[in-house]
Amino acid sequence: MSAFIKLEDSPMFQKQLFSMEESAEELKDRCQRLYKGCKKFTEALGVACSGDSAFADALEAFGGGHDDPVSVSIGGPVISKFINAFRELATYKELIRSQVEHVLINRLTEFLTVDLHDAKESRRRFDKSIHAYDQAREKFVSLKKNTRDDIVAELEEDLQNSKSAFEKSRFNLVSALTNIEAKKKYEFLESISAIMDVHLRYFKLGFDLLSKIEPYVHQVLTYAQQSKELANVEQDKLAKRIQEFRTQAELDNLGVPVDVEHSVSADGIHVGGTVSYKNIEAVMRSSATGEVQTIKQGYLLKRSSNLRGDWKRRFFVLNSQGTLYYYRNKGIKSMGSHHHYAGSADHNGGVFSRFRSRHYRSSSFNEESLNCRTVDLRTSAIKMDGEDTDLRLCFRIISPVKTYTLQAETEADRMDWTSKITGVIASLLNSDLLQQLRPSAKHIDGNDPFSTSDVPSLSSHCSLEDEVKANKSDSVSAILRQIPGNDLCAECSAPDPDWASLNLGILLCIECSGVHRNLGVHISKV
Repeated sequence: MSAFIKLEDSPMFQKQLFSMEESAEELKDRCQRLYKGCKKFTEALGVACSGDSAFADALEAFGGGHDDPVSVSIGGPVISKFINAFRELATYKELIRSQVEHVLINRLTEFLTVDLHDAKESRRRFDKSIHAYDQAREKFVSLKKNTRDDIVAELEEDLQNSKSAFEKSRFNLVSALTNIEAKKKYEFLESISAIMDVHLRYFKLGFDLLSKIEPYVHQVLTYAQQSKELANVEQDKLAKRIQEFRTQAELDNLGVPVDVEHSVSADGIHVGGTVSYKNIEAVMRSSATGEVQTIKQGYLLKRSSNLRGDWKRRFFVLNSQGTLYYYRNKGIKSMGSHHHYAGSADHNGGVFSRFRSRHYRSSSFNEESLNCRTVDLRTSAIKMDGEDTDLRLCFRIISPVKTYTLQAETEADRMDWTSKITGVIASLLNSDLLQQLRPSAKHIDGNDPFSTSDVPSLSSHCSLEDEVKANKSDSVSAILRQIPGNDLCAECSAPDPDWASLNLGILLCIECSGVHRNLGVHISKV
């Protein structure tokens, strides 16, 4: 709309004022709608900023940068850079929100509350001045010819004052409406352009930020793909082992005897099957080289030693060192094989190689850290069935310290446990005998029985074992009677005792051995 060409009060001037007021009123409605949209926009930016920050906090709480095994296993140290990037993007969004608040919303608020409000107040004052001017004019023009001069002068003065106020209010309204007409041509363009510039800087900053970590993102994706492929390989291996285990379990249920060497699974754990004492001794001899194998493991019900005598399920392990132990903690899982990333340690080095080493160091499982209890088999004996119970599948391990009442799930499992524990006990006793025979034989004969110069060759362990079994009774008597005090019974001093208490370490005559048997193996194992 063009500026006022003529400023005299006329119908054309009044029409132009009215047209400008209508335009200002319509602009006010549009500004109010824009204001509501801007408030929603800032609220959405605030929510987006809070969402980015919350997402970054959730990622960090999930595992970013922590040192615990769970965080390390899910890649926390690797994604720490991503967490910082999300927090940086949140600050950029906050910058947009503050600029929209300052540049657009504050200007809209000022335009609505100051400029448009001034035009409305100017129109109100203009209408009031018109009314006063009309009244003063009517009074002045209604004077009679015979009206006193002082009254005429007073009313003329009122008329001039009213006209002056009218002109002033008229020009104030013109100025307010002209100010609105001028501002609407640049105010909104400037504000919205500033907002677009803020968005441009936001995306530039985000692009620069993400461009810097783009190589790292590709490295992480490559590493994740390698880990996925390795995990698929491990899953296939696990499925194969599960199938082998199920097949072996079915064979065990059918009663098919399986040799120990053919029942070793992929992780070195022996799966069930009945083995001979000779095979057990061969497995136990392998532990001398540092290779510890599991002869049998599985769950058994163990009767508690408290007054209630309730049954608790425990996981028992019998290994080639002759050790029987069980886990007390419920839900403890047995160890599996350790995972190694062969051939990928040097790829994508730096943080990835350090992450792998920390990952697999934290995920390794140490049996020594488990809360377990060990049963001493060297001075223990196996008894079938349990005391004061009618259960079919019970057996007892009786040691001088404690009696363990156990229950298997099947008869075959009970027979397998008892036969293998008995074989381990026999192997432990035989190994002690062999260790004692070597120095005693050298001492008695005056030379090394394992040399090849004067006596037949006994260098192999098997030949020594055969000789010991051939002369078992004489060897035992000779070894034990060399110990001072063992030529007499420890109880009645009878000569040449031929019975022994294993846990007490004494020799007894046959009469005293009967008395010791009546004491129970928890006191004296004869």
